[in-house]
Amino acid sequence: MVTSGHQGTVCRDGNPTVLPVVHNWSLLNVARVIRAILKCKPDIVHFQFPTNGYFDVLVPILGVLPKGPKVVVTMHEPLSVKPSRLPWVFRPIRNWLSIASADAIIVVAQSYAEFLHGVSERMRRIPCELIPIASNIPVSQLSTEAVREVRRQLGIPRGTLVLTYFGFVHARKGFDQVLDLIKILEQRKVAAVILVLGELLGRDPYQKDLLDRISNDPVLRSAVKVLGYLDSDAIADHLAVSDACVLPFVDGVHPKRGSFLAALDQGIFIVTTSDPPKGYIADENVYYAKQGDIDAMALAVQRHAAPRRSAASHPVRTWEAVAQEHLRLFKRLLQ
Repeated sequence: MVTSGHQGTVCRDGNPTVLPVVHNWSLLNVARVIRAILKCKPDIVHFQFPTNGYFDVLVPILGVLPKGPKVVVTMHEPLSVKPSRLPWVFRPIRNWLSIASADAIIVVAQSYAEFLHGVSERMRRIPCELIPIASNIPVSQLSTEAVREVRRQLGIPRGTLVLTYFGFVHARKGFDQVLDLIKILEQRKVAAVILVLGELLGRDPYQKDLLDRISNDPVLRSAVKVLGYLDSDAIADHLAVSDACVLPFVDGVHPKRGSFLAALDQGIFIVTTSDPPKGYIADENVYYAKQGDIDAMALAVQRHAAPRRSAASHPVRTWEAVAQEHLRLFKRLLQ
C-alpha cells in the first residue's frame, strides 16, 4: 500500500501504526479491541484467520454496527466441518459466524472457495476473492558458471544429481521419504546428494531417528549434506543449484506451502505430493506423486531432473501483485 501511494490513518511515511491493545483474547480484551477500532473509524477492517482467539464475535459485532466499517476475512487454511456442541445450532465450519458476517472473503486456494460455496446460499452471496500468497524467498541471480562454482565449493563431483530439501524437518514434511528416495536412486546406480536447507539437530524423537539412520548408513552419510539455517538469498541460490527439489508432504502440497513456492519461483524441477496425484505438469515443471509413493518420486527424479529453467520461462508471483489485488477488492467494497 505504501509503495502504491495509498497512505492513510494507519500508514504514515511508510510506517504502519500499531495499536498495542491485544493483550490476550479474553472477552474483556475483545471489548477493548472493538473500542480501539471504533475510535480509529477505519473504512475497512481486515481479519486474518485461522485463529480461535476471536471467539467468532468480533466480525459479527462489527457487521451489525450502524455505519460500521466494511469487514474482510481471509481464510489461510483448508476448511473443515466442525459440528456444534449444541445439535440444534448450525455451525458447519470453524469461525462460521465470522465468515457469514463478512462483507467479503479472501481465500488463498480455489478449493477453499468451492468449499465455502457448498455450505449454504448465504455463503454463495458473499463476494469471495482468490488471492494466492507469494514466496518470501527471492529469485536467485546465479549464472550458470556461478552454479558450477557453488557445486564445486560443496564438494559435489561432476555428474552427481543434486537434490534439495527446504523447510523444517518434521514428520508431516516427510523427510524420512527423502532418505528412502536417496536409497532407491543408489540401488539404481544413480549418484545423488541431498542438500538440506534447514536444521536437523535431533531436537525431537523424529529428528533423532533420522540422524541415527544417516550416521549408520554409509550411503546416506555421504549423500546427506545438512546446511542448517540460511538467509533468504542463500536459500534461493542453493535451490537454484539443484537439479530437483524433493518435497514429499505427507498430507499433500497446498498453495500456502512456502517451501514449494520458493522452489517453484527458481524454475527448478520439483517432486511433491498431491491427492489425487497429477503426474508431471510441464508448464509448472512439477511432478505430483501420490503421498508415500517413493518409487514414483524416484522415477520422476530420474526422468525430469535437470538444471533450472531461465527466469523468463515461468511467471513469478510477487507480494506487490498480492497487495494490488487486495487494493482492488477494497476499492470495490467502498464504491
